[in-house]
Amino acid sequence: MMTKDTIKAKVMFDWNHHNCKFSPGNSAMVNDQVTDNVYNSNRRRSFKGMIGKVIAVSTPDGIRIRGDQRRMYSTYYVEFEGNEVCGFDAMHLDKIYNTNEIG
Repeated sequence: MMTKDTIKAKVMFDWNHHNCKFSPGNSAMVNDQVTDNVYNSNRRRSFKGMIGKVIAVSTPDGIRIRGDQRRMYSTYYVEFEGNEVCGFDAMHLDKIYNTNEIG
C-alpha cells in the first residue's frame, strides 16, 4: 500500500499555480475514464468512484510542475480513507465541491 511517505516519484506537496486543475487539499473523485485505457493498473482502476483528498502533484525537478513540452500531463496523488495514496492523471479525476461527502 502506498502512503504519503512512500511515494517514489518527485512530487510537490505545496503548490499554487493558476493552470493547475487541483490545489493541495481539494477533494477529488476518480472518474469512469480511469478504466478507458490499457495503461492504468488494476490497482489504479480499483479506485474508480472513490473520493479522496489531493495531497501532491508530480514534478520533474521538484520546482516546476511541468518542466518542458515533452511533459504534457500532471499526475495528482490522492489520499483516500486509511491513508492509502494513488497517483492519477488529471483527466481521471473530477473536482468535488461539496466536501461533506468526504469521510
